[in-house]
This record gives sequence, structure tokens and C-alpha cells, in this order.
Amino acid sequence: MRYLDGWRGLAILLVLEGHFLSILPLNTGRLGVDVFFCLSGFLMSGLLFIKRQPLSIFYKRRISRVFPVFLFFVVSIYGVGELSGVHFSSAEFFATLAFLRTYLPLEIGIWQGNVPIGHLWSLNVEEHAYLLMSLVTLLPWARGREGWVLLSSGTLCILIGLAYVRIGPLAPHSGDLGTEVAASHLFIAAGYRLVREHYRWTVSSWLPLLSTFAAACLYSDIAPWWAPRLLSPYLLAFAVNHLVDAHAAVRALLSSRLMTSFGIWSFSIYVWQQPFFVLRAEFIGGSAGAFVVAMGVALASYYFLEDPCRRWLNARWTRGRAAEGGRSV
Repeated sequence: MRYLDGWRGLAILLVLEGHFLSILPLNTGRLGVDVFFCLSGFLMSGLLFIKRQPLSIFYKRRISRVFPVFLFFVVSIYGVGELSGVHFSSAEFFATLAFLRTYLPLEIGIWQGNVPIGHLWSLNVEEHAYLLMSLVTLLPWARGREGWVLLSSGTLCILIGLAYVRIGPLAPHSGDLGTEVAASHLFIAAGYRLVREHYRWTVSSWLPLLSTFAAACLYSDIAPWWAPRLLSPYLLAFAVNHLVDAHAAVRALLSSRLMTSFGIWSFSIYVWQQPFFVLRAEFIGGSAGAFVVAMGVALASYYFLEDPCRRWLNARWTRGRAAEGGRSV
């Protein structure tokens, strides 16, 4: 389904717009992350609860997708920081590698560090959510009820986020970047897919587009502070789950070469764009120059690191499973 790659492309284009253009009167950076979260929840729900992919395969696929680029980026960015005299603690480095930098170390938040890895908060949320969803597959009492469990979990994340706002300085320093808050889009999109799979209803072909537009409006400065927290997870989850019902023109746009290409490159782009965004004032041409260099590095990352490593690891693990199967016969 190429339009899903296009939806991923939409997510990364929104992030790039928010960082390097900032033309739209919206917080497109956060909107793009939430668009991607909903797609991730939708896809992982299908793998874990509909296809019932074995957890060993699920984890290996996640490792082959994420770790080569992530590990190279983290080591590189901290290595450059060390050579440049940028101060950071070993706790920051190891917490980043362990997908715990959103929470640790307690004395310095992920956005307060001197190394530009703040954007990895979203990758932390994603990996934590995948782990939690995979654990749900092991709960006998949840079998057949996973959709409602995930929807309830996503709603709980929303309530926790609203509570954090109410208690203000008493809230954890991770705030709305913590998984207990930010995973709402992932869980609700995942849960809605399972509920919809059971009831198999369809909707008007324009509703997915209208739902996406309504969600985008919530990220404007004039929207109430609570609106994106409370409503966006449901609107975007509805949109991604009903892309299959969307008008042919919408799906054709998402399936276009431009949108699907950005979707395929999206992980490398997202990982590498942050340092160039932070240092954009240092480039010739400012944001435009930083964007061009960031895209060059991201494409090199995809074609020389991400894609070859993923293919090699998946092929190696596939041969391993085939060999085990042959021995068991």
C-alpha cells in the first residue's frame, strides 16, 4: 500500500517544514511527529495482533530498521561533540543509547543538553510503545480484547498529560515528551485498527481528509492548549485507519513518487536533520543551506547505511530461520 509510505512522507515533510521553513501557521514539527506516531501504531498493531508475528521476528525487524542508523548517529554526534569540546556526561551518552534520554539523567532534560539529540525523544516513545504493545500479546486475559486495552491505554496517556499540565512544576521533568503521555497517538491508532477490524465498518471517502485537516488545525496558535492533547490522537488515528476508504485522489497524491520517496527516506531524514536545524544559522543561505546539506547527509545515510544494513540483517536472520526449520524436519 504505497499511500502508507506517502503518509509517512507527509509526516517527515511536516517536520522539515517546521524546522527549515516555518511558513505554515501551525506547529508542523509536532504535527508531523504525531502523524508518524499514528502510522506506527497502525502498522505495529497489524503485525502484533492481526498477523500475530512472532516476537523474535518482530524485535529483529525493529533492530534491523532502527539500530544501524541510530547507533551510528549517536556515536557520531557525541564523538563530534567530544572533539569539539562540547560538555556532556557519560550518563547522557548511555541514556541516549538505551532510549532513556527523555527521563535520564534527572538533572538535565533532553532539550537542555549541549548535544543536538533532543529529537530522539520521539524515537524513545516509539520504542517504548512497541515494547509495551508486544507485552500485551503475552497477556492471556487480553486475548481478543487488545483493541480496547490499547484504546484505554491511549486515553489514559491523554489524561496523564492533562494532569501534568494541571500540577505544573510538580510534574516529571519529561513532561509531555514522556512515553506515558506522548504514546497516546500510537496506542489509540493501534487500538482503533483492532476494533475496526472486528466491526469492519467503512466511512465516507472524504472523512479521512477532513479528519486530517481538523487535526492539523489543532496545532495552530489560536487553538486551545488542551485541543491537540485531547482530540488529535483520535482524529489522526481515524484518518490513518481509514486511508483505505479515502477518495482516490487523496490516495493517488499520497502514492505519488515524491511522497513515497520521502516516506522511504523518512527515518534517515528524521535522525540526521536535527544537528543541521540547530546549526542552521552557521550555513551559507541559513535554513535553506542547512536543509540542502541535511538532505544530502540523510540520503547518503539511507543508501549507504540504513537500506544495506537492513537488507543484510533481514537476509541473515531469514537464512537462520530457514536453517532451523530444516534441522527440525
